[in-house]
Amino acid sequence: MEAVGIVLNIDAEKVAEFERGFREHELPIWEDYVGRGIMLHAYLARMDISTRPIKGAVQYLISVSFADGDGHHVHDADPRFQAWNEIADTFQVEAPIVTGGEIVLSAGFD
Repeated sequence: MEAVGIVLNIDAEKVAEFERGFREHELPIWEDYVGRGIMLHAYLARMDISTRPIKGAVQYLISVSFADGDGHHVHDADPRFQAWNEIADTFQVEAPIVTGGEIVLSAGFD
């Protein structure tokens, strides 16, 4: 299993538009991939706590668990994601923090 964690720094003035776009564009991809077993779980969380706050930004955490190391490559190559990613970039006031790697321990899902 592989985990990917991303912190997005979204313009505070564009939060509603970003969330609408995420629901419209990315959520259907997640639902597709969970249904096909590529993703085990995925969520978007609006963060209230941060050790690296960005002025004028609302930070969001994207957390995804993939069944294997190929899942994130499949996702990133998906034309639906590529189209949404271009749109999503316009909402960001600073570059995201992106991390990923093998899941070593977990609780609550197989």
